[in-house]
Amino acid sequence: MFLLNYYVASYLLEKFVNYYFKVYCILSSLCIILALIATPSAQLAGSRSRKRLHNELVKSVMRNSLHFFQSTPFGRIINRFNYDMSIIDKKIATTSQRLLQFMLLCSCAILINTLINKCFILLTVPILVIYYIVQKFYRQSTRELQRIESMSSAPIISHFSETILGLTTIRAYNQESRFMEMLFKRMEANNVAFVILNSSNRWLGIALDYLGAMIVFIAVQTALISSYLLPNESSASLVALALQYTLLIPIYLNWVVKLFADMEMYFGACERITYYIESGYHEQQDSMETYDPLPESWPQCGNIEFCNVTLKYPTQNENFVNNLNLSIPSGQKIGICGRTGSGKSTLANSLFGMVEIAAGQILIDNIDISTIRLDELRSRLSIIPQEDGILFCSTIKENLDPHGRFSDMELWNCLEKVQLKDVVASLPDKIDTRFSESDSFLSFGQRQLFCLARAVLKGSICLVLDEATSNLDSETEKLFLKSTNEAFNGKTHRLYSLLDYDRVLIMENGKIIEDGNPRELKSNPKSTFTLMLNASDLSNKQK
Repeated sequence: MFLLNYYVASYLLEKFVNYYFKVYCILSSLCIILALIATPSAQLAGSRSRKRLHNELVKSVMRNSLHFFQSTPFGRIINRFNYDMSIIDKKIATTSQRLLQFMLLCSCAILINTLINKCFILLTVPILVIYYIVQKFYRQSTRELQRIESMSSAPIISHFSETILGLTTIRAYNQESRFMEMLFKRMEANNVAFVILNSSNRWLGIALDYLGAMIVFIAVQTALISSYLLPNESSASLVALALQYTLLIPIYLNWVVKLFADMEMYFGACERITYYIESGYHEQQDSMETYDPLPESWPQCGNIEFCNVTLKYPTQNENFVNNLNLSIPSGQKIGICGRTGSGKSTLANSLFGMVEIAAGQILIDNIDISTIRLDELRSRLSIIPQEDGILFCSTIKENLDPHGRFSDMELWNCLEKVQLKDVVASLPDKIDTRFSESDSFLSFGQRQLFCLARAVLKGSICLVLDEATSNLDSETEKLFLKSTNEAFNGKTHRLYSLLDYDRVLIMENGKIIEDGNPRELKSNPKSTFTLMLNASDLSNKQK
């Protein structure tokens, strides 16, 4: 535009026309070339950054301990991958590029006005200060509003997922209206934050329009006064050029303030993701630099020893198990019982490295499990939890043997040992039948038997049953225990509550208060074990 001004002013001089036209064409071509280079380069750099950040987030979440998933709401984790990653994917790279572009355009517009009219900058500085104050107030407000809006959306996702999982129980107790009311309250809290956030955007637009009108008014007045007082120093074409750029300055400033505030708001998503990457409850041992794999036959005997073991969960100062000493010989069936929170599940989880060992050692066949990589440790042991077994949306064959290490004959033998051969054989595609989320052809008890089949196929020496039969009916429970005895007779440990045991432990507050043969403990009317049995019988009679 500056060159066009000179072109218009000297249109009578033919020898300058071609010169200015060529220069203008060269500069325009250069701008187009730079734009073609800058835009793809910025998008490519942004794509690489987004991919790296996403991979680090996935790696960090997958490395987190069990306590992280127990203490962090599911909706909050989904929000990081869904909402925050969406902002990083779609907003940050584009917004940063546009912010730089408008900052340069605004600076050039102010510079041209200042070169034409020296008084412009002196009168515009106070308004620019007001611009700074307004955008600072807006950024501080929207940053917190965006954080509130993001935090208020996580409970909605958590509540929705919890409602879907517990839909049967909610209907059984006729609590649909209460859960609907809870959902509406959480949605209302999120909508309030969303409306206020959008209202602040509208307020910013109005405020910046008023300030822009003041800049245009001041520029017009100074241009008219300068041309009137100093007619020799300013031509009509330069004044027109200055006024044209003055009309653009408010637009550029509005975009700079808005995009700068948006960038700070979007960086909140990066901050939250970075927090998950850097401050998660990461499991140790998964990145040992020098590590010698264990023999394929380990554990061969299955002797387990707890030597002065103290267990705790990350971020908690309280110990759940204190100075525990316990020796479990190979092949012994041991039942562990106690009240809720006594440390039963914590003790079982410690064998799989899911709980931090604050002091002491846990030895399996005289090898300290803290020196073993977690992936290898967990691949050598098996556990069947109380919850419903996890079945992936894949075939029966791939669910049993995801790595493809066993033949079809071994898979059928495994299913026969857990009393599932006839069930699978009756399916149209046999072991190639696919599981799906909407159509599950296995009952809850059969899913537990399927988990048992995985342990049988793996040939684990140590099998932990963490109240695996507590949600089964009596017939399915008998079938499950029968299958367990036939598949693991004489070669495993089984840790569960009061079912077919050679030895029983009573735990309370993370300590063993009774240890012995169940028949001997039952013969003592004052033992804690007898009192628990009597309380259990009384509860069953009342039911």
